[in-house]
Amino acid sequence: MTPSPPLRADAQRNRERLLSAAESVLNERGVGASLDDIAKAAGVGNATLYRHFSSRDKLIEAVYDQRIKGLCDSAAQAAEASKPGEALVIWLREVVIHLNESKVLGEAFMADYDGPADVEPPQVTAWHRAVDEAATPLLAAAQRVGAIRRDLTATELLALTTAVARAGSPAQAGHFLDLLLEGVVPREHPKAASR
Repeated sequence: MTPSPPLRADAQRNRERLLSAAESVLNERGVGASLDDIAKAAGVGNATLYRHFSSRDKLIEAVYDQRIKGLCDSAAQAAEASKPGEALVIWLREVVIHLNESKVLGEAFMADYDGPADVEPPQVTAWHRAVDEAATPLLAAAQRVGAIRRDLTATELLALTTAVARAGSPAQAGHFLDLLLEGVVPREHPKAASR
C-alpha cells in the first residue's frame, strides 16, 4: 500500500472519483472493463485518468489498496468500540463482505499481472500481511478473554474465513461464518465439565 503524494483538492476529488468509478465499472462489466468506460463513469477525460494512473493495473492496484486500508482501519475501530470477542466477530463479518465485494477486482488485478503464474505478486503479499497484522491484535484480545481458542493463529483464522466467504454464494457467507465461529469458540470437554 504505497502512500500517494499530496494532491490539490480538485486533483484529489478526481482521483477519488476514478477509484470509485473503477470499482463500480469493474463490478458491473467484469474483468474486461475498459479504462475509457472508467473515465467516462468518473466524469473525467482519459488524460486525467492517465495523469493519476499510468496503466490499468496501477488503477486496479490503487482501488484494492484503498479497500485493504479500509478493512485494516475497521479492525482498529472495532477494537475500540466493542468487547474483544465481539470486535473480532464484527471485523470477520467485514472481511467476508470485503472478499465477496472485491472478487471481480481481485480477478482484474490478477488478469493484469505480468509475473510468473506460480509466484504471488508482491502487492498481494503486502495486502495479506496488512490484513494479518490487523487481525492479530483482535485475535489476541479475544483469546485473552477466552472468547476464541488459544491455539488458533491469525493466518489460520483468515484462511478459514476466506474459505467460508468463497464456499457458496454471498448470501450464504454469513451463515457459513456463524458455523465457523461456533467451531473456534472454546468449550469444556464433557468429562471436564462433570468433574
